[in-house]
Amino acid sequence: MVLVFGVSHKTAPISVRQQLAFTAERIGPALRHLKARSPDNEIALISTCNRIEFYCDHAQPQPILEWWWQYLAIDHSQLLPYVYHYSGSDAVKHMMRVASGLDSMMLGEPQILGQLKLAYQTASDLGSLGKRLKRLFQLSFSVAKKIRTHTDIGTNPVSVAYAAVKLAEQIFTHLSDSHVLLIGAGQNIELLAQHLRRCQIKTLIIANRSMDRAYQLAQRYQAQAISLAEVPDYLATVDIVMSSTSSPDFMLSAPMVTEALKQGKRHPLLMIDLAVPADLDPALSMHEDIYLYTVDDLQGVIEQNLQLRQHAATQAEIIIDAQAKEYMSWLQTEQALSTLCAYRQKVTQVKNEALQKALAKLQKGDDPEQVLIHLAHQLSQKLMHGPSIRLRQAGVDQEEYILHSTRELFGLVE
Repeated sequence: MVLVFGVSHKTAPISVRQQLAFTAERIGPALRHLKARSPDNEIALISTCNRIEFYCDHAQPQPILEWWWQYLAIDHSQLLPYVYHYSGSDAVKHMMRVASGLDSMMLGEPQILGQLKLAYQTASDLGSLGKRLKRLFQLSFSVAKKIRTHTDIGTNPVSVAYAAVKLAEQIFTHLSDSHVLLIGAGQNIELLAQHLRRCQIKTLIIANRSMDRAYQLAQRYQAQAISLAEVPDYLATVDIVMSSTSSPDFMLSAPMVTEALKQGKRHPLLMIDLAVPADLDPALSMHEDIYLYTVDDLQGVIEQNLQLRQHAATQAEIIIDAQAKEYMSWLQTEQALSTLCAYRQKVTQVKNEALQKALAKLQKGDDPEQVLIHLAHQLSQKLMHGPSIRLRQAGVDQEEYILHSTRELFGLVE
């Protein structure tokens, strides 16, 4: 049975998730330790800031849960209420939703797919995956791709950073020719840098009060770091300015920008203010060459896009339902084949043991007819012994489904 359990941003606060998380360096050793305790089970582990989940081929979560508490030395009584688990078809659908971004904090975000692929690769390299989970992971990746191809789940931006970059693309068409100045060094600025680098912009400049933080971001995103005092010197050379700081005052006032722009050739300047309170003086919108947008201008677009993603998520669920049924059908076939294989092995073992005894009697010179009669009797007795005991017990316990299934299996239905 496929089983998924863990905690996520939906069930546990960050303080709890931090206690239960595994760093990237600890995932490998943890999986090896867990696999050593449960060698017959398939196991994979994903650990991010928003979710810690185990994927396994296991009947019950309790043994792994107990290992989890012990391995991290955590008092499980306080944390157990935050843990969820899914089994069977529900587990399969959950994993597909995770891969597709439907279970993410930001609906439809693609980052989780890469994290899930890393979890798959780590478990595969350590030999903790078998046929069932490998197929489920691969099918989940395929489902995620199909959902992104056939729905609009990832088309419409729902973060202010992504919406800001999309707005810039609409205005400039080719961002690869653009020079961009970012003011600040927080999460929004880092997200802006990521999105802008994917657009292959020509120049990226990062200005911040802390030069150390500006240099750190600049190194990660092939940018130039400058101080806030240097910003006016660059305004006449850039096409786009995006700002997101926690300053209570304007980072750029209208007189400062107007004076700076006089130093260069006249050209349109897109300015996007993601800060609350505002970083950019609203009076800048009066300048004929400046196009100023605030976070409020983007918020309406984000809300509309979130509704579009919700509609896409409904379409995605239809795809997931169909693919989950296909996987469960395959899994049931595999389980039937596994049962048949085990039964064949048992019958073969019984046959070989009885045959060896019969051959030994023949070599001693026993009557062949009597040997064959004894062989047939011994085979029928041994093959009937276990089922006979179970059928008698089924009769005592009134387990009609077992009796009925046995009649169908052996063609005894009248």
